[in-house]
Amino acid sequence: MADSSTMTNALRELRAANPDVTAAVLVTDDGFPIAADAVPDLNTDMLAALAADLLTRSNRSAKEFGQGELKEIYAHGSVGYVIVSRAGEGQVLACLASGTATLGLLLIDVRRTAAELAQRAGSSGPAPLSI
Repeated sequence: MADSSTMTNALRELRAANPDVTAAVLVTDDGFPIAADAVPDLNTDMLAALAADLLTRSNRSAKEFGQGELKEIYAHGSVGYVIVSRAGEGQVLACLASGTATLGLLLIDVRRTAAELAQRAGSSGPAPLSI
């Protein structure tokens, strides 16, 4: 597994590539932050914990309704987006973005970063969310 500074650099690159991303946190399936890059005063520990909770509930729903293994979640709120994407075995990428973001470009950037993080961690690529 790559060290946290390597992972943090990938998160910084995501935020530099897409200025609408206000937070990017690499999280274990249990909700512990591995690496983070966010605007000041954002509680990345809370984002990590809530992303794990969101994953648990969403994955259960997907399985219950026959949608298979969950790969990604995105929610559009009144002022922005929450995106959680599998980033290898046992970890996910949780991102917050402004409501002015172009969703297609945002998803491309998040998916590319998730795949890069998976590779850096020694995984072959994003795996289904199995919580």
